[in-house]
Amino acid sequence: MSRIVINGASGQLGRSIVENLAQHMSPEMLTLVSRTPEALADWAAKGARVAKGDYRDPDSLDAAYAGADTLMMISGLDIRHRVPQHANAIAAAQKAGIGHIVYTSVSGVHPLNRTPSSGDHVATEKMLRESGLGFTCLRNQAYSEFMTMMAEVPLRTGKWYHVGERGLFSPVTRADIALCASTILLAPQRHDGVAYEITGPELISFQELARRFSNLYNRPIDYVPLTAEGMYARFDELGAPRIGDPRAIDPPFCFGSEELVENYVAWDELFHATLSHHVELITGKPATPLGEVMLAAKADMEKRLAMSA
Repeated sequence: MSRIVINGASGQLGRSIVENLAQHMSPEMLTLVSRTPEALADWAAKGARVAKGDYRDPDSLDAAYAGADTLMMISGLDIRHRVPQHANAIAAAQKAGIGHIVYTSVSGVHPLNRTPSSGDHVATEKMLRESGLGFTCLRNQAYSEFMTMMAEVPLRTGKWYHVGERGLFSPVTRADIALCASTILLAPQRHDGVAYEITGPELISFQELARRFSNLYNRPIDYVPLTAEGMYARFDELGAPRIGDPRAIDPPFCFGSEELVENYVAWDELFHATLSHHVELITGKPATPLGEVMLAAKADMEKRLAMSA
């Protein structure tokens, strides 16, 4: 069996991918790469090779990727700086003799999408196509789990602010993305040269999203459409920077208002209005409905809402 390297293995998605792979292969065949390898001590104890690697440090990638056949390249968080970092990873894969890269792209990838991260993914997908290596791109919709995070403030205030009124999207769970990735890693030749649209099972609007959370928690939520300028003003009031810091935890501060607002605009311009059955095509299992994720998070959310009342 081929050796697989997972770059970004200590993150939530990376860990889920590793756990899936370990059900089908020995941990000794896995190389887990992270900027914080100490966070993977549990997998090192199980026999996995753990290596320090940073997309900004090509030498670290050369050492980490050595001896691997397939690379799981989880995109970095440093928006606007990721393209040269991803180029380093692709070059290191070429040097190591890796034959196939699985890459976490994003839905809405299009040259006319003004979202900064979309430009990063457009450029990275192009580099993969031109690399001479086998590749698979997972164009992931927004995490279903992130919708609960988005809903917390509206549940407190009764107002769900977003850009425009046309936006449609199909949220998908992190677990479904991880299962797609691990399935492809186990048989990459079956998915060579493909860009999959990884979506949930339904296409919904943000008005509908607000209504569902309102009904689930029995709290009124009004959907309030804003212009892009109005949404920037709201983030300015929060003190969110235009350019984010990937070390921050809170999304407005991690991603920055420019990334978030332009992404909201892209939703309203229907760049994310995609519904596929690629999760089931890849894994043989249907995608998880958003309602299941909402119900699973309800008890914890109710505790947080009660604490702030």
